[in-house]
Amino acid sequence: MFSSALEQIKKNSVTATIPFVCAVAAVILFSLPGCTEKELDPNDPKTSYAHAKEAYDEESFEIAISKLGEFKSRFPYSQYATDAELLIANAQFQLSRYPEAVVSYEQFVKLHPKHPQSDFAMFRIGESYWKDAPEEVNREQEFTAKAIDEWHKLLATHPESKYSNEARNLILAGRKRLAEHAIFISDFYCRKKIYHSCAFRFLQVDKDFPEFPAIRKSALLAAATALELVAKQKESDPDLDTNLFVRDKTAAQIREEAAKARMDASSIK
Repeated sequence: MFSSALEQIKKNSVTATIPFVCAVAAVILFSLPGCTEKELDPNDPKTSYAHAKEAYDEESFEIAISKLGEFKSRFPYSQYATDAELLIANAQFQLSRYPEAVVSYEQFVKLHPKHPQSDFAMFRIGESYWKDAPEEVNREQEFTAKAIDEWHKLLATHPESKYSNEARNLILAGRKRLAEHAIFISDFYCRKKIYHSCAFRFLQVDKDFPEFPAIRKSALLAAATALELVAKQKESDPDLDTNLFVRDKTAAQIREEAAKARMDASSIK
């Protein structure tokens, strides 16, 4: 009987202790660093910026955008507000939100054209467009062209920027992609047997992309073949009136153009 009473006392003691232990654990847990949200101190922009930037440093970019945005709202005239703007743009870029990144970087450059990192922001505008552009040359290349334009702006305004060499390399890569896209479109007209458009576009490739000899040579030879086919059409129908490019030319004149295109191609090494 005595041992049963003793066991009951022990059981009651343990049961009473559990809530107490849980309460103590909770107090300890919520008093640990990082367990509570740090408030922005309205009288201390430097410390508040450091707190807002922590999420960015930890690569929690979604949270960083929110925290840094809040910091900007509370301290719009702080020297750290400009840094917060750039970090927000960077966070959007890291999250692959390239249209939003473009807007943020453009705003940064517009508001702070003399900032030491304005060249970086300009480079990133181009890079954001580049990231959004398709690599497949059979798809529209509007964003590739925009990226190239932005990098040209960087080179014009910051020729000595540390991003200049990379911008030049990417411009060359982008130009090659545009050239290959133009070849794809030209081939399309050839496959459709619209030979006057095919020839015109291939000749345009030769003019528009002088930095790529192999592409130029291929385009000129394709243009020559297309022109020869147009000449045959013209011979069978002297009044052929499908396009300004060949409307006022005789079959003989078109063949001369074809011969010239072949000669020009043979001169490219």
